[in-house]
Amino acid sequence: MRKLVWSVLLLIALSAVIAESCYEDDGKDGPCGKFSELRILTHKLRHCEKAARDINIPPSWQCCRDLKEVSIPCLHAVFSSNAFCKLGIDPRIAITIPWRCYHVHN
Repeated sequence: MRKLVWSVLLLIALSAVIAESCYEDDGKDGPCGKFSELRILTHKLRHCEKAARDINIPPSWQCCRDLKEVSIPCLHAVFSSNAFCKLGIDPRIAITIPWRCYHVHN
């Protein structure tokens, strides 16, 4: 009987440890948190495409507004991602968008 009680307690403790490890944040999020660079590009930075293609086109206010919600490490990850390059956008032009937002909308 005592062996059965210990077995049940061990099983409960083991189940609790496994359950906790499944829900624990393992810190493996990327530079954009839980979102991929592609999702940030298509959802947050979709208004920045024209300004990213041509340095002479000022960024729209929507682009600048959405850009404020993206961290710098995430922005650099997006600008250097394969998805970004497949769009044919020059990262050297795109990286100037935060600076251009500051000068156009301030």
